[in-house]
Amino acid sequence: MKANEIIRENTTLQQFLTKDNAYYYGHLVIYIRSMSLFRDEQKSEQLLLEILQDILEAQKHGISAEAYFGKNPKQIADEMIRHLPMNLRDTLAFNFHGLGVLLLFTLLPELTLPNNGFDIGTFLIFSIYTISLVLFIVYLLGMSIYHYHSMRTKIISGILIALGIAIGISLQFFVTTPWTIALDGRLGILVIGLTVIALAYLFFKSEDKKLWGAFIPFVLLSAISGILIRINNLYPFLNTETLQVGIAVFLVLGLLIHFTLSIRNARKR
Repeated sequence: MKANEIIRENTTLQQFLTKDNAYYYGHLVIYIRSMSLFRDEQKSEQLLLEILQDILEAQKHGISAEAYFGKNPKQIADEMIRHLPMNLRDTLAFNFHGLGVLLLFTLLPELTLPNNGFDIGTFLIFSIYTISLVLFIVYLLGMSIYHYHSMRTKIISGILIALGIAIGISLQFFVTTPWTIALDGRLGILVIGLTVIALAYLFFKSEDKKLWGAFIPFVLLSAISGILIRINNLYPFLNTETLQVGIAVFLVLGLLIHFTLSIRNARKR
């Protein structure tokens, strides 16, 4: 089975765990997935599925997951992770896929303001930083499962993550490079169209359409805003102030719908 098929089966089987076993296994899943980022995903998911099947079998005989695997699951998990093969190719492919998605979502808001252009250098710096930050947060999440239980370490971790996010946002606003492409006029409209098509392809290819669906309103409203501005520049039909107010309302509305759908999906999960 492929990794995503194993994950689906794993999710289904977890429903049969008792409350205590679900808590025990849930922590184990987060730890192994977080600490095996550069390992073979298919092998690590197969390992997690086998552990789950063992826990379910023990559960049938009245044996808890803690009694079966012990009170120190980290030690067992570390030993298992060490035997998982490395798979840097898939990790790099995943990162490049993430870069592509990030590029598409970064382009649309930028394209609503055609006079700014698209700074390729800033995007590359922001992308490398974002991937590094995500890897750090995932690692921190894994370590927090069996370590860092004190309030002090939790506060420090929260501050580090907040600081990291703040720096990432600052990069977008305060870092500029000479590698800027002008995307005004017809070229901008073409790029917006291609970006929407690419995002539509990713949406229909995705298995979790509810997750991606939350982005649709913001994506469409950003695209419409960018196209309207360029058409107005080419063939004026609205005064600049009215158009700017309308675009601002469009984008705020898109963000509100996005956050509403995201919160609703999170509650359902």
